[in-house]
Amino acid sequence: MRLIIVGGGNMGGAILLALVNTKALPAENILLIESDQKKRNKLSSATGCKSQAEFNENVRSYDVLLLAVKPQGATPAMELLAQWIMPKQLVVSVMAGISLQTMYKALRQKKLVRVMPNIPTLITEGMSVFFASEEVDTKGRDWIMTLFSSCGTCLEAKDENAIDAATAISGSGPGYLFYFAEQMTNSAKALGFSDNDAQLLVQKTIRGATLLWESQQVSPETLRLQVSSPGGTTLAALNHFHANKVGASIQAGIREAYQRAKELSS
Repeated sequence: MRLIIVGGGNMGGAILLALVNTKALPAENILLIESDQKKRNKLSSATGCKSQAEFNENVRSYDVLLLAVKPQGATPAMELLAQWIMPKQLVVSVMAGISLQTMYKALRQKKLVRVMPNIPTLITEGMSVFFASEEVDTKGRDWIMTLFSSCGTCLEAKDENAIDAATAISGSGPGYLFYFAEQMTNSAKALGFSDNDAQLLVQKTIRGATLLWESQQVSPETLRLQVSSPGGTTLAALNHFHANKVGASIQAGIREAYQRAKELSS
């Protein structure tokens, strides 16, 4: 399989590095198209992939084109790409809020895939959800699964709406966790810990709790009840969160993220 990655920003660069570092795809089979010379040279040097600044006839010799440009630049980029693309090629988008209909309108291409990865892709611990158009065959879907599994974990959605839902959960989710971690860190510092010690306390707490959850394979509710002893410290905090409707507020915020994703996709 020969792959073009269009865009060498955070996500495009992360996917490129993950593919090469995990040996999911040889560097010589990847072409990076990035107009920013500094980004292009840095990623090309780090991975050994080919690179160029613009679309040209080289595009036609690749099997898959992965679009990782900023959403506001999506339509102009796709309209330029449409001049070179071939009907047999598979086009994959990791651009938030860009629907299959928008892709088809700009590209006039039927073999399309939408993917919602997240930022832990940078360390090959990403969570990606994809949805493919009907024209994408089993081989194409399997290749998408292989590609994004090299970046972490990959899940195929049953409908395109699930991509907007994944945007609100896994796509934006790291931001929610960083926000909660920020509050825990600030609390630790207010209680006398140094900046470094506060960060270590919170990082290891979140990491340990996540690993425990994965190893136990039970619901987070089950684990919460296990660590909430009657009259204890954990329950004191949780009762305060409940009284102040923190749980309902979190769910409402995620719903807002979902609605925003729907607006961007319309």
